[in-house]
Amino acid sequence: MKKTLVAIAALAVVGAASAQSSVTLYGRIDASIGSDKTTLNGTTTADKGTLIRAGAHTGNRWGLKGSEDLGGGLKANFQLEQGFSVDDGAEAAPGLQFSRQAWVGLSGGFGSLQVGRQYDIIDVAYGKYDAFGSSGFSPNAALAAGTGGDIIVRQNNSVLYSTPTMGGLSGALMWAPGEDKAVGVKASNMYGLSVGYANGPIGLGAAWQSNKTNSFKAVTNYVLGGSYDFGAAKLYAQYAGTNNKPVNTKDNGYSLGVVIPLGAPSVTIGYGTDKTKVAGTKSQDVTSFAVMAQYPLSKRTYVYAAYRALETDPTGPSNTTKNKKFGLGLVHNF
Repeated sequence: MKKTLVAIAALAVVGAASAQSSVTLYGRIDASIGSDKTTLNGTTTADKGTLIRAGAHTGNRWGLKGSEDLGGGLKANFQLEQGFSVDDGAEAAPGLQFSRQAWVGLSGGFGSLQVGRQYDIIDVAYGKYDAFGSSGFSPNAALAAGTGGDIIVRQNNSVLYSTPTMGGLSGALMWAPGEDKAVGVKASNMYGLSVGYANGPIGLGAAWQSNKTNSFKAVTNYVLGGSYDFGAAKLYAQYAGTNNKPVNTKDNGYSLGVVIPLGAPSVTIGYGTDKTKVAGTKSQDVTSFAVMAQYPLSKRTYVYAAYRALETDPTGPSNTTKNKKFGLGLVHNF
């Protein structure tokens, strides 16, 4: 009888603990059939023919995330996320156990604080005001084709503080030490900030970020973006730029996009352009156009067809590079 009572008491304690915390296994799988062709002055330079692709539209991933209620409105949170290729089973970044995200933190009335490997300020801003949501078919590729755009995307050793939303206003600060200081060599570092406003159909935001490698000058990025939901269509716009001081180049450009719901299906259309200058002299223009149609099969699964054309026109001799890619795919979220 005593053993039975002890067992019941133990189960009650476990049940109470489970009610205080949760862990979720989740993921996304994107597989498609398509093509990716590049030409230089009309001559094909890259074309592998028909491709079975992983993550052509959105990155394949699986992960664990969870939280624990610490009481008083305070929670402990974590997220571990790995990228992979569904076409061959390979990990996205060899040698990294959780290449996409790996962080732990606290949240409460003060906002949230996260420490680890996580998306940086500029990458989040790019995706938030992109009609394609950082898809592999996004015309925002034009904005990153100039002086490199935000080539970091995810920051190691980073600390991210996000404010609570107050009257539609919110903000975020991020800092990351390079942990690579040596005798005669300064440490790398990154810091950035963002502000945003969301109220009903309106979304506005701005972000700025600095990435400095050792003793080199910093590379800075900025984004100004907005969106407006008319119901019949949602419009997106952003203006972005990069100042790559180590190589004395600057670029700036913009993108426009619209998502048009057609009942359950939707159509997304976008355009992006970017201009690059080296030492104050025009170097190249990049333009991109994209269109994508999505049809939901359920709340977690949809099919898509997407096309993107990207054109790079350097100054000087005729040497226009064009890239065109197409994909017909299936995305499943779990």
